[in-house]
Amino acid sequence: MLTDEQLTTVWKGFTPPAGWAKWQKDYLDFLSWVRNAPESELRTEAAQRKLWNARAITPAGYGDAINVDALLADPEFVDIIVGLRGRAWPSDVAARAAAIHGEYERILGMAVAREVKPRPHAKLQRLVGALVPAELSCVLSYDAIRHIAKLLLGDASDPPVVAQVKMRARLRAVLGEEKTLAEHVQRSTFCWWLHDNYERLSAGQMPPWKSDGPAVAGAMPPPDDKLPPLVVWPFAKQYVGYLAVRNFAGVYRAVVQAALPGLSQDDLVGVLQASGSFDKVPTPTLRQLIIRAKGLGFIEQRDGLLYATKDGDELLGSEQPDILIERFLERVFGFAHLLRYVGEHRGATDVAVVDALQKIYPTWTTAGVPNDLRSWSLYLGLLKRDENGGLHLTEYGAAWTARLPKELPKPPAEEIIDNSPTAGPSIVTPPALPYPAFDAILARFKADPEIADFVFEDRQLASLHAAWRSNPRKRFVLLSGLSGTGKTAVTLCYSRAVCDLMGLPVAAHREIVPVSPDWRDPSGLLGYFNALHANPTFQAEPALRLVLRAAADPGRPYFLILDEMNLARVERYFAPFLSAMETGKDLVLHANGAEVNDVPPRVPWPANLHIAGTVNMDETTHPFSDKVLDRAFTLEFWDVDLKSFFERAAARSPGQRLPDVEATLLELHDVMRAVRRHFGYRTAGEVLAFMHAVAELGDAAQTTFLDQAVFSKVLPRLRGEESPAFKGALEALLGICKQRGLTLCEAKLGSMMELLKRTGVTRFWA
Repeated sequence: MLTDEQLTTVWKGFTPPAGWAKWQKDYLDFLSWVRNAPESELRTEAAQRKLWNARAITPAGYGDAINVDALLADPEFVDIIVGLRGRAWPSDVAARAAAIHGEYERILGMAVAREVKPRPHAKLQRLVGALVPAELSCVLSYDAIRHIAKLLLGDASDPPVVAQVKMRARLRAVLGEEKTLAEHVQRSTFCWWLHDNYERLSAGQMPPWKSDGPAVAGAMPPPDDKLPPLVVWPFAKQYVGYLAVRNFAGVYRAVVQAALPGLSQDDLVGVLQASGSFDKVPTPTLRQLIIRAKGLGFIEQRDGLLYATKDGDELLGSEQPDILIERFLERVFGFAHLLRYVGEHRGATDVAVVDALQKIYPTWTTAGVPNDLRSWSLYLGLLKRDENGGLHLTEYGAAWTARLPKELPKPPAEEIIDNSPTAGPSIVTPPALPYPAFDAILARFKADPEIADFVFEDRQLASLHAAWRSNPRKRFVLLSGLSGTGKTAVTLCYSRAVCDLMGLPVAAHREIVPVSPDWRDPSGLLGYFNALHANPTFQAEPALRLVLRAAADPGRPYFLILDEMNLARVERYFAPFLSAMETGKDLVLHANGAEVNDVPPRVPWPANLHIAGTVNMDETTHPFSDKVLDRAFTLEFWDVDLKSFFERAAARSPGQRLPDVEATLLELHDVMRAVRRHFGYRTAGEVLAFMHAVAELGDAAQTTFLDQAVFSKVLPRLRGEESPAFKGALEALLGICKQRGLTLCEAKLGSMMELLKRTGVTRFWA
């Protein structure tokens, strides 16, 4: 948040770019007309239309395409709109913000009651700003308002209208009262300029700025209504079917809302079920919904937890889910085709729409998915019905359709299955691509920034490569060993290197699936057939979708990464895979006699499917049977080269080394390694990060915090039975802690040694 002194400095440094001169003049002329027009003129339909279409202030993007004709001659509505001009508002800022926001919401509600759809929130916010120019600004963008609120208020949690009133009040309190409409225009456009320079200002940089910096003050032009074309994803990357129609956008908002604090997938499922809105939804369906929300870009995984993304935050904060429409058009197959078809065939019947979509994608043998697409489009205000039930684009829908590319992606010929009764399914597959040479993979692997925090020998990557390529039918590798040594990272970076070299989209050719401890059958991987539904359905999991893509495209590699594979009993949930890869026969997917939701009963085993399972062996995991081990190639990641790890970290951040911390970790690691209780790169990296965070507290505090870091991250690994080696290791660790002044660790090791002496076993958590 800018201090009063900083805000004054920024205001003095505010020089509107030359390109804004016409915009500011048009803005001022419009406000002058609103202020000076006789009330009788403002009440006319022409004036009301002009107020709602105030592009001189700022375009409203898609909001400008919302038809508000039903409001222009409505006497009750016109009374309220005209009454905003000159209305007295509370002097207290919070009360004034609440009153203006309340009136804004009341007008929105009346518009919806008059069947204006979608809600014209952006147009109304602009209209209120024209009639009450001292309280709002020209900024309508959700992200921009959040940026300005953070700079001026230090908090971006208020609704947009409330935030706008408070923002203008803060400017008035620091910079003085506005005396003319021109000053209102200057303050309003200053708000947009703050957003334009948000990155610099939030980093503490004050104007004037040099023109050769990372951004130029005022480089962003005034907002305009020229929206860029949509980039519709290729068919292979799009989702096909299952849009979760129940509660429409509310479903996705609920997922994002639940993910705000950061939750594991299992916890997110639990929170949704406990909310009462999803208690009757099967767990696999909720998992699929979460994966869909992730695929649409509304949540993301960081450090093993799911969090809301910037787009997810926008979905929660914006009244009209424009971001959801954009994602559907880009990433959900059939959505763009539907709008294009209705735009070209006005008054199309439901039957005609279904028929058209089924011709584009014949695998849709029922009307289920086309009907879902139509229902969504009506809900979102993209389509409307005429008096005969025919479908038409709304002005809002037409604005979205205008952004679609000329050619929409369609399934390639190899995806179209012959469903005629006399012909068996036949799939025309694309030609095979040569697999990259190992030298090229190694070079690309080493250049991957995601592998920078781990130390790998060329031999380890070569072993993984050979294990995956040695058996043409069983490409199954187990990576076991110490936690935090990069077992998952090596498979992800290897697969990304292969896909990059072959020109393949890695998102379509790789799936990482966290194994859940509650998996007792294959449904966690394959999904399940629901015969009790009115129309039998199959809820497919991401792993199955990858398998289907691999089976349809045998000439290209696909990668399935099972993280923490032995958290559940592998023999139970992985049995169909073990059987198919051993015999080379079909992989059985479900017991229904016919295809369900594009999922056939079985597919030939995809020999191009590369499977890796990461494994940790401790009291929380299950051992592997010979049935599994006989089909897998096992690699062990046990050795940890901390010295090289520290050197690589120093090369990336020169001058950031902590020699005493590194030396302490090396001493502890060498002792613990002798009894196989040592730690990996992740632990070492987290200790270093912790110590960097407290470095500003001074040298005197370093020992105290290193003591806490070792206690929290290193000692919890210690457990064992009485033996000369283990007892000697504890004594050596105790000596290191005494020498280094780690008193907290010294006391803990002393109590552990006493427990070992009394009971013959000890552990940190005893």
